[in-house]
Amino acid sequence: MMQQFLANVDPFKRLTPAELQQVASVSRERGFAKGETVFRQNEQADAVWVVRTGRVHLMNFFADGRASTTCVMTPGETFCCLSTLDRKAYPVDAIAAVDSTLVRVPLEMFHQAMAKSREFASQTLCLFCDRLRQVEHKSCTAYEPAEKRIAQVLLTLQKKFGETIPLTRHELAELAGTTHETAIRTLSRFKQQGWIRSVRGKTTIVHPKHLSELVRS
Repeated sequence: MMQQFLANVDPFKRLTPAELQQVASVSRERGFAKGETVFRQNEQADAVWVVRTGRVHLMNFFADGRASTTCVMTPGETFCCLSTLDRKAYPVDAIAAVDSTLVRVPLEMFHQAMAKSREFASQTLCLFCDRLRQVEHKSCTAYEPAEKRIAQVLLTLQKKFGETIPLTRHELAELAGTTHETAIRTLSRFKQQGWIRSVRGKTTIVHPKHLSELVRS
């Protein structure tokens, strides 16, 4: 079952059946309850993680009590990229946003696979560079108006979840780097304009074109 799962996940799908079997044989599935920590910032990295079910948020927590979500990891996604490549500490906290099942791949085995398979190594670099590019883009928009940042967050999440996004307004605020109150006001404005629909814990994008136009304005 482990091998079958990893065979459909990037970058593991790039391995040969024999290589994949070797990785699967030492990988383990672990369950995490909502709010449970998978790993903490500055802990020494010892594994690569893959979401099997549920959702994991990669987060930074600040001394003043603020929290910022860097990435949302959904089923079939591999994380954490920086520590995978340089074997150093995890750069963020990973928190299960809902009850989740993750696959833990020992870091040493992951590096052995990279050394054996050029295609696997190349796909790993492409995958993680794309993830870093997203984070860099987010940092570049940090001083944009809140409504633009929230619109961009909604469009980014639409690519992961489809038109209905199962995140709370508080979670959307952490992703956009704004306050909960600002997110509520902005989302209410979007709703009044008919761009989105929302119920508790879910936001449905009705007119992505209008959100895209706001982001580009």
